[in-house]
Amino acid sequence: MKIAVIAGIFFPYPGGAQVQIHNLANKLSEKKVEVDCYIFDRVNLKNNNYKIILLNKLILSFVFILKYYFNLNLNFILKIYLNKIIKKKNYDIWHFNFVNYKSLMLIDCLKDLKQKILVTFQGVDIQINKEIKYGYRLDKKYEKYLKKILDKIDNFSCLSNTIKKDLLNLNVPLEKICIIPNAVEIEKFKKLKIDRVKNDKINLITVARFSEKKKGFDLVPELLAKLIELKLDFHWNIIGKNTKELFKKDIIKKNSDKFTIIDDLINFDETYLPSSHLINKYMHSDIYLNLSRIESFGITFVEALASGIPVVSFDTKGVNEIIKNQYNGYIIDGKNLTSISKKIVEIAHDRSLIKILEAGIVNSSKNYDLNLVTNKFLTLYKTLLK
Repeated sequence: MKIAVIAGIFFPYPGGAQVQIHNLANKLSEKKVEVDCYIFDRVNLKNNNYKIILLNKLILSFVFILKYYFNLNLNFILKIYLNKIIKKKNYDIWHFNFVNYKSLMLIDCLKDLKQKILVTFQGVDIQINKEIKYGYRLDKKYEKYLKKILDKIDNFSCLSNTIKKDLLNLNVPLEKICIIPNAVEIEKFKKLKIDRVKNDKINLITVARFSEKKKGFDLVPELLAKLIELKLDFHWNIIGKNTKELFKKDIIKKNSDKFTIIDDLINFDETYLPSSHLINKYMHSDIYLNLSRIESFGITFVEALASGIPVVSFDTKGVNEIIKNQYNGYIIDGKNLTSISKKIVEIAHDRSLIKILEAGIVNSSKNYDLNLVTNKFLTLYKTLLK
């Protein structure tokens, strides 16, 4: 089987979508599937078992600019370029992982060339939150083209019921939708397992790029003030691209001893991500703290569970499908910072509240094993080829 993966976004830009594309392509290759990953910008990866191919930026940009800004359709140029690839490579399926406007152009042309198309939306490419101005679909040109292209897609894999609902609201037929979550290489986590050392200080961890409103980083100063007011002895690891922006807040700067803020912990020398260093940070933590307002899925929650730690989060989209209250974490109704701060303090004073979640954490993490998820994709690919 030959699969062309089109990565709408990829490294060196940080994010869960990029990690999932890379991990899935590596696992498919491990299972003897021939995978070529087409990307829009150059990348320097060392641990890819799949082939990386740079899309022709000149052709794509030329056709894109004329179509997006001047409403001139020169897709025939793109079709000539893609037809050469088809004749040379003869792929069974084109799997689009994360979609942008240029991806929609490619889907448009490939379907006209009678290719099989599978799409996995990753979040911002399908979700909308007008309150925080989140989502490509807020761009009317993207929204209009997306609605036109949906009928040309053979099948959709959804990370969650949240995205499934978005597709159904766009009148995508139910029979075209298959839920396949993102995943981690569970075996890697098992090999890195540590014996936890109990201490009075509670260790929190949050892993996310600095998207201030979406990821809820604007709430950190107020939550910090509440935890200090409640006299909690804690340390908070915050890891993600540009998270050092938090030090611009006076209260965080004044209490910098309570934080370790790290830009990123990606190691491209390892076959599967997250890196061993990041897993180690998870495993030395007591709680994964999530403040996001919206998630398509939330791979960091799965990474936390695979590391053996519970998640404390608001009851928001993309979280409540993975985290079940009092089973593998604690869900706080609404966006109540007082309630979430009190729950953290309660856990800090009674660690049995973590202990009782152990079985749920282990059992739920099994649903997100990369081998299991890759096999689901293989089954979907085979179904599409019938």
